[in-house]
Parts: sequence; structure tokens; C-alpha cells
Amino acid sequence: MKTIKKVHTGIFRDGGAGVFAKRRYRERRKKLLEKENQLIALAGVPYGPGGKTTWAYAYCPTYQEPAMMYLTGINQNNVILLLDPYSKESSEILFVDRKNRTMEFWEGVRLGVGDEQSLKEARSVTGIQDIRDIREFKDVLKERLLKRKKNRLATLWLEGLRKGKLCSIKTDHNYDFKKKLEGWMRSWKTPVLQNTMKSHFELRLPLDKYDIANARKAQDITGNGFEVLLKNIGHFKNECQVQGFLEGQMLMNSPFGLSYPSIVASGSNATTLHYTKNDDDFSKHEMMLIDFGVRWMTMHADITRTFPLSGRFNPMQKILYEIVLKAQSAVEKKARAGVTMDELNGVCWSTVNQGLERDFKSIGGECELQYDERPHGVGHLMGEQEHDGDPFRNYLQQPMQPGWMISNEPGLYGEFKLRVKGKTYSEKIGIRIEDNLVITQKGCLNLSSQIPKTVKQLEKLMARKK
Repeated sequence: MKTIKKVHTGIFRDGGAGVFAKRRYRERRKKLLEKENQLIALAGVPYGPGGKTTWAYAYCPTYQEPAMMYLTGINQNNVILLLDPYSKESSEILFVDRKNRTMEFWEGVRLGVGDEQSLKEARSVTGIQDIRDIREFKDVLKERLLKRKKNRLATLWLEGLRKGKLCSIKTDHNYDFKKKLEGWMRSWKTPVLQNTMKSHFELRLPLDKYDIANARKAQDITGNGFEVLLKNIGHFKNECQVQGFLEGQMLMNSPFGLSYPSIVASGSNATTLHYTKNDDDFSKHEMMLIDFGVRWMTMHADITRTFPLSGRFNPMQKILYEIVLKAQSAVEKKARAGVTMDELNGVCWSTVNQGLERDFKSIGGECELQYDERPHGVGHLMGEQEHDGDPFRNYLQQPMQPGWMISNEPGLYGEFKLRVKGKTYSEKIGIRIEDNLVITQKGCLNLSSQIPKTVKQLEKLMARKK
């Protein structure tokens, strides 16, 4: 097998599998076909950066629809994959645009059809042998659908139960593609369109060895960036400087981009869960919460750390921080295959609330929390998407499976007051500590374990040189 040429790495991700990448993607497509046993049509992202909102074109790389990326590795807009379990000649067809060498001069290499050289290139890169002009898709689909006795068709759209009612995400291209297919099927008088979401997620959510290696690489880069940041934190005066330095450290070591926009929240800003303003000055007496991570291939790191900007926790900060840290440890000990994430939520928030009573309020501490019982879920699924799986999170009630990757992120947010040794401490504080766990049969693997988080580790990294 030949490795993918460097020129093609922008449009084809080998997922760390190297020469085995095309076989890995082919096996994934085969398994999906075996589970569904019907025609399946899936669409990639239909347009590139600036395709709809041209004024928003500012550092906006192409990120492929995760289902298409999982099944093909293709990171290019306007592609469609048709899988056919009934065909003896061609069980998989990839539809792409015609080759446009003028656009390639502007934007780089793209897969395309229209001449033998382009077709040979597309086959070589993807491993898919039947590649056709995307303008032929409708006719090919109609022919294949109507000539089968079992003329069923499936595609993927995101749906789930919300308050007992089945709901769909209607704002993304998957739903647009679904509506287009349904319109054609009505005119062809074929059966109702099926959703392959359940089968797809059952295959996609358990990570394989390459995914886990990629996730670990993302953690390593993210953690190294954090350590360098803490060693230099004394040089910064505002959140923007911290964000720029940290993201620069991560992006210098990964061409795959950030997992999401970083949260850099000092002082009371950390009580806003999705704070993204990131432009306030801060004082050394405050704490800072940063929620950050980088991608490697298609896997993500999703890390949160909270630390004192002075380099040392004051007595109240330390007590509150260690309450959250104990809750995170309790969740990690409980996490294993067969346990539900709802059960992890129970462990997490009972540990936090009991810790507040035992370790803080019992010694005279006062607090006013910004929520009742729990501020947010203790975690979410991770994978091809940084927040993966059913977007309505019905998976919270499902027994976790070996290979699932989840976040573990207990938090504490509110106004706190405590008098210690004659000195009164009073602050509005947000604390969150987040690691990423891979579920195993007997427990879990903490991919973030090397990223400093204990009081001793953080203070040592931040120690000022005399």
C-alpha cells in the first residue's frame, strides 16, 4: 500500500492509520452496511468556508461532517457517499464535483472527476473505486432504489427524545439533505426514509486504537501548552494575552486546529459557564478558569483547569478547589462499562454538595450558589465531534460501552465567604476541573492524567524564581 502524498493531507485524513487508512475506512463502511442492509446516502458539508456568509470568512477551515469523516476520511465539501448492499459490481459510490484546476490554483488540491487523471487520483487517495460526478447522484439513486424489491433508503439526521417527544435538529445540512431525499422519494412513490443515526453511533462512539492514540496525542499537546502557560503566567495582565499565548502553544504543535474556542475566565467571570469575552484585566488575587483543547487528526482534547493567578491558593480557594477535585476523583473511580452517565452525575454532585457541608460550611463558611443541586452535567460523549453522540443526550441513561470517551468535569460556582485565622476571604468564584476518560470493561483510562491539577502540582509550576 502507498502512503498518502503530503499534498493530499488537507483533503484526506488518514486518522493515524497510515497505509492501513483506506482499509480502516472501508471496513467501517462495510460494518454500517451489514447493520442496515439497505441503501444508505450520506452527504458531506455542502459548502466551504465563506460559502453562505462571505463576510464571516476569517480563519474558517473546512471541517467535514463527522459521519463522512468517520466513513471516508475525506475533508472536502460537496461530496456524497452512496452505499448499496445489493450491488455485486459497486457497493460504494463516491460523488464529487468536476475537477477545477483554476480553483486549485487559488485554494489547493481537491478531489474531482472529468478526466482519467483526476479519476485515478481520487481512487488512489480514497480507496473508493467507483467515483462519479455529483450531478449524477439523483439519477443513480433513483435507478438503484427503484430496481430493488426492498427499495428502502436511509440517511443520517440528528434526532432524539426531549421531554418524551421525538425532536430533530433542523438547522444543519443533514436535515436539508433528508428533506431533499424525501421530496424525490415522494415523486418516485417509494417508502419512507429511514434514519441510520442509531446504527452509525453504535459503530462510531467506541474508539479504536488509532482514535485513542490520536486523542492521547491531543492531550499531550494540550497539556504541554498548559504547563508552559503556568510557567509564564506572571507576564500576563489580561485574559486576551493568556488566550493568545496558550492557543499559540497548542497550534504550533497541531495542524488540525483547536477543539473549540477557548474559555479564559478570571475572577467572577468564571461563574459564566460559556464565557467567551476573554478581554478583562485581572488581579493576582483572583483565580482563573480556562477551558481549552486542541485536535489531533479528528480526535479532541477537552480540558479545564482552575488555578490562582498569584501562584498560591488562599485558604478558602484551596478548600473549595479540593472539594471539586475529590468529586472528579470519585467519578473516575465509578466510571466503567455498564454504568450510566446519570449514575456518574449522582456520584459527582452528591460528593460536591456533601463536601461543601463537611469541609466548608462546618468551619463557618458561607456560600450562595448560582444553581440548585447541580450546575451542569458531569460529562458528555467525545469522539469525531468534541460533543459527540445524540445531541439530545438520551445516552445519559444508557450503559456506557468499552471504548466510549467521556469528559469528567465537576464544577462549583457562586459567592463564598470564610474567616481563617483572623482573616476574612470573600470572593465570587467559578471552579471546574475537566479530564477525558476512555471507558474500559473494568474501569477507565484517564488520558489527561499527566496534565497538572493538584494544588501541589499547580503551585510548583507557578512558583516565582527568586
